[in-house]
Amino acid sequence: MPEWMLPGLALVVALAAVALCLWQRRELRALRVCLEERLDAVAQRQELAQQSISGLTAGALGMDRRLRRVEATEKWLSDRQETIENQQAAEQPYSQAIRLVQQGASARRLVEELALSESEAELLVRLHGLHDSAA
Repeated sequence: MPEWMLPGLALVVALAAVALCLWQRRELRALRVCLEERLDAVAQRQELAQQSISGLTAGALGMDRRLRRVEATEKWLSDRQETIENQQAAEQPYSQAIRLVQQGASARRLVEELALSESEAELLVRLHGLHDSAA
């Protein structure tokens, strides 16, 4: 190879190296832009997922509060129903006794049929019995 070609060859190699560097730089920029776009997309998906999780958490907490209120109401109603049933069970013999007395039953009949004590039967007859208008 003649010596006069060496500077030209060196210039061609240098220009090729510069062109290769410029091409590499452009490719790196394109890759960087692509990676930044992907990173932004991942960040947006992460933000959406975080918002969804926050919404679900808030909903679960609200549901938990409502469930506790429902359970408390159910317990109160159950206790109330039990109280009413106990009162009705306790009052049933007396209401039946009062009906019998109003129909003219004697204290003795109340003792025999409803298993009331004599004093209870006599009190019911005095309170709810038929009163003589002459007395």
